[in-house]
Amino acid sequence: MPEVRHEIRLSCGPTSPSRARSEVRRLLGHEHPVVDDAALAASELVTNAIRHSGCQTGDVIGFTLVVTDSFVRVEVRDPGASPTGPRLRSEPDAEDGRGLLIVQAIAAAWGVSRHDDRPGRTVWCALRITRPALDPS
Repeated sequence: MPEVRHEIRLSCGPTSPSRARSEVRRLLGHEHPVVDDAALAASELVTNAIRHSGCQTGDVIGFTLVVTDSFVRVEVRDPGASPTGPRLRSEPDAEDGRGLLIVQAIAAAWGVSRHDDRPGRTVWCALRITRPALDPS
């Protein structure tokens, strides 16, 4: 399967995590092996961009889904008005702020890319696709 890349623009608002989940489900289909994890990762990364990047009403968040035979990559580009980047929470009793811990738990890899030519950053994760073995009988 060749690489399939889908990009959309999301508003910096409360409906964007839901829209990202819907796009993932629409593009991958409900039977895809990592659809649930990809939808969860998309929701968490978009939520983090809204809450922690300093984006304001009217700002745009970029959302990209890349699909190959072996992985699904979720990328979220924020406008980056906040001087600090994403970080894993270490407080065991925190009531929120566990989005990146969830992403770390379900993804094969995740990271942050800074943009040299503009403000903001891209937070991404890659989900490995494992397919069930064929039944030889």
